[in-house]
Amino acid sequence: MELKDAMEQTEHISHAAHGHDEGGGHGDPRLGTYIGITMAVLGVLLAFCAAKVGGERTELVQALVEQSNAHAQYHAQDVKHRVAVIGLQQVHATAFGSGADTLNKNDVLGMAGTVERYLKESNLAKTWAASFDPAVFAHVHAQESYEKAQLGSEVGIVLASVALLMRRKALWIVAIILGVVSIGIVGTTYVQTRSVVKVAEEKIEETSKVYEEARTKDKTTDSEAQLLSSIKTWAGVPATSAPAAEPH
Repeated sequence: MELKDAMEQTEHISHAAHGHDEGGGHGDPRLGTYIGITMAVLGVLLAFCAAKVGGERTELVQALVEQSNAHAQYHAQDVKHRVAVIGLQQVHATAFGSGADTLNKNDVLGMAGTVERYLKESNLAKTWAASFDPAVFAHVHAQESYEKAQLGSEVGIVLASVALLMRRKALWIVAIILGVVSIGIVGTTYVQTRSVVKVAEEKIEETSKVYEEARTKDKTTDSEAQLLSSIKTWAGVPATSAPAAEPH
């Protein structure tokens, strides 16, 4: 039920109620005015809840997309580069072996260090992706809560409409109670969601920064350039200076 529809319904019922009063209605003549004001407030509350539901859905989708990007950035861009480096190190270790020991110890140590680096970056990436969970859960909960408040406003408008037609003060009071409860749900949800999301966003930014700093710090650009130069020399190809690699 949209705000415009609620206002139109209120106007029609108000006209009908006035007709009822002119035909011999009884009770407080100001009751119809009070009920009309109540319906207007409930209509505004209904529209606000509907807007908040849509906003929370948008925030939820955005958080899920960013969380997926946190996974994809590591799994898509990092793995393809590291696998190529490991393969090149294996070729280099075999090509430069001598005597009974056919493996180059420095390259083997480099491969072991790479494995440790993968584990470290994998854990950091997992922590980064997990930091989105509180924000995702908060948006899901907020969406459900705003929908409950929206439902309470809709029921309150219906009860107020009936109260206006039947001139029943009890129904009007119930509509007011529903409106107050809905306002309470909206206020509580807004405060709680804002607090949780703020903390989650700080955590997301922190874990993202730690992950990126670790990747930059652990970059092995110099050793990879030396490895590439050594392979080219072994193959009889003149070595050229490689440009500095950008973090992936």
